[in-house]
Amino acid sequence: MTTNKPIKLEAEIQILEETEELKKEVAAMVEFPKNKTPDMLFFSGCFMSSGENLNHAYFMPSEMVKASSSIVNKPLDIEHAEEEIVGHIYSSAFVDHSGKALDISELSGMDEEALDKMDIDVMIGGIVYKSRFPELAEEVQKGKWKLSMETYFQNYDVKVGDLILSKKEAEAMGLASSDVLGKAARIVKKGAAIASGEIARVLRDLMFSGCGLVKQPANPRSLIFETAKKHEEEGIIVVELDKEDKVETSNKRERSDIDVVDIRKQTSVGICVSYKKYVYASEPPGPDTEILHENWCTLFDAACTSFGHDVTDPNCLRCQAERKAVEYTKARLQADEESNNRGKLLLELKELLQKI
Repeated sequence: MTTNKPIKLEAEIQILEETEELKKEVAAMVEFPKNKTPDMLFFSGCFMSSGENLNHAYFMPSEMVKASSSIVNKPLDIEHAEEEIVGHIYSSAFVDHSGKALDISELSGMDEEALDKMDIDVMIGGIVYKSRFPELAEEVQKGKWKLSMETYFQNYDVKVGDLILSKKEAEAMGLASSDVLGKAARIVKKGAAIASGEIARVLRDLMFSGCGLVKQPANPRSLIFETAKKHEEEGIIVVELDKEDKVETSNKRERSDIDVVDIRKQTSVGICVSYKKYVYASEPPGPDTEILHENWCTLFDAACTSFGHDVTDPNCLRCQAERKAVEYTKARLQADEESNNRGKLLLELKELLQKI
């Protein structure tokens, strides 16, 4: 199952405390507009980081650079509720983890393998519509909200430790389903381990679609810095390869097997549109608003049963309902076919007519 909604990356984490030095570095990367008006709150912060986040999604610097033009002029919403637009992104900048500014044109011209060895953050400058959402703007200024990136993606590979497998290879090994993400795995060939580590998805062909103001982001570095006012052994999945099996052993991969598709028509695997991290007693929520439910399926009005809230997970309530519907339909068709003797009666009638 797929969805044309963007994947939202968020998780329960312990937020890292920002420093004054880091605030100054970020503010120097993302400049505020000169024509600031009092009805808008301007802020800067970390949009995303390369590497793996707490939802076991892995972002390659090369994929981030390719999608860099899709960051700006996208909406800012509350907890990824697309109808609750409270601002927008107006600028972006790439920096390394030390805070040094990186030239996007130079990054685009780099060898992909060398680029993917870098540690990169994407900083954004954003606007909250202060006059329309004064209470929210005040909470942002007080540091009560964090940032969470939203993106589409057309494809993904699977990463085990330092080894990147194509989606096809991972599916053959049983490592592509969402229920194994984050689990430890070991790939063994001829008795020797050629890869070991946690299973993560390497998202490919990104198109950023916006940013959410959230209480718990999946990227520990996503802070608002400034306002201007197959079998298991001891819990490890082990995949044993025979001599004919081949795996990809570098971060660089051949992309010729991927169809070129207009991303506006391309669906993406991601969090179900019926999933809500929090269901509040009232909307929009404030810092003291009662949380009625967490990790909730609004379609079935029940707790979400999917690991990672992934629409492809067979444990998803909607997937279960669809399977039951298919099974029921097949059973009814079979029963109707077995009870339907129309053909037999027509044949008997034909034989009687021939005797007349």
